[in-house]
Amino acid sequence: MKKFLAVCGSSLLTVLLLAVAVCAQEVKTDYFTLDLPADWKMPGKVQKLPNGNTVAIVQSKKDGTAVSIAAMPSTAPIKDIATQTVNNMKADGFKFSEMKQVGESYVVEFSKGVANGVHYFTSNGKQASVVTIIGETTDAGKELLQKQLKPVDPKLFPASY
Repeated sequence: MKKFLAVCGSSLLTVLLLAVAVCAQEVKTDYFTLDLPADWKMPGKVQKLPNGNTVAIVQSKKDGTAVSIAAMPSTAPIKDIATQTVNNMKADGFKFSEMKQVGESYVVEFSKGVANGVHYFTSNGKQASVVTIIGETTDAGKELLQKQLKPVDPKLFPASY
């Protein structure tokens, strides 16, 4: 009987350890939940500012790809926010593709040196989000967001990445 309980106990421990490895961390904010797989980490904490702005940054342990998700109260036209962001970054030497509208979002790719990135700007009329992926490629970040991001309001985030 003791041997049976020992085997059951070690089997249960193995299952629990595997379960923890599958979903290492949950990032939860007022705007979204992001389930991080074990190969992603959150180097800091979610930043929630007094003005309602929320920023979460996560990073791939495999290739260093970084994803930033910012959400904030805003009634400003999302195209204006996107244009201003691009203009500020151009002044810092970033190169940009042509901004395009995809569904309700504005999407623009950028690069500087070996870093490549993409911004997604979306609004639901009362709030805005800016999702940014930076890395050698943006594939890992897009896959993470497509599979693991759960918006509170789907209109606040892109329909696809």
